[in-house]
Amino acid sequence: MVETGRYTFGDSELAACRLATVAEVFEATSRRLIASSMPAGMRIALDLGCGPGYTTRLIAQVSRPHRVLGLDSSARFLDLARELTNEPGVAFGVHDVTAMPLPEAPVDALYARLLLAHLRDPLARVESWMTQLRAGGVLVLEEVEAIEAPDGVLREYESLVARLVAAEGGSMYAGPLLAPRGGRCVDVHVDTAVAARMYAMNLETWREDARERGLAGPDELDRIAEGLATLRSHPGAGSVRWVLRQVVLTA
Repeated sequence: MVETGRYTFGDSELAACRLATVAEVFEATSRRLIASSMPAGMRIALDLGCGPGYTTRLIAQVSRPHRVLGLDSSARFLDLARELTNEPGVAFGVHDVTAMPLPEAPVDALYARLLLAHLRDPLARVESWMTQLRAGGVLVLEEVEAIEAPDGVLREYESLVARLVAAEGGSMYAGPLLAPRGGRCVDVHVDTAVAARMYAMNLETWREDARERGLAGPDELDRIAEGLATLRSHPGAGSVRWVLRQVVLTA
């Protein structure tokens, strides 16, 4: 999402499919972080920028708070989240996560994965979210520190999407911006075919936006799309290394 309420990568059915793949790729890493940082028995936790609710359900399954509330600006994603969710104590609501106060604050925990990259002034957002925690509550964040891909179309795509996110006022690599608040970096290795599948779905969503902004011409966009299609059909050919910064802050 972005602060205008419009998703940089869309909230269409295709975008939801991409987020399902993202959830699969990062589930194990996020599960370990939630288990180690969000204690069982919390009264209420908020999942900021929850999208179709994959991370919301993960919080419910791992930490089992009495209530988990997923917040997002996309009513379409929230409808899908409700359809997919049957865990007790889980609810969803439309809310701009940059607008304070957050619903039901002060809360026991706030969680956000790959959200700050799409918001202006991430450190200011962190400070505002910290005010929404009860004493002893935790803010748990996961953001991209770096992406290391083989030479070729994957790197070309990453360069282009970073420029697009910057044009929207965000920073694709928000992890280094959080470094002053500490945390640790963990690696996630993803098959190039899986990365290409995620990238291809993204590209289809925002290629016209990139063209209209003058970030890429039709020929370049077609070439990247064709290269991603080729990689998708060759699993096991290599891997992309995502480096995630995980930060846990206590109020």
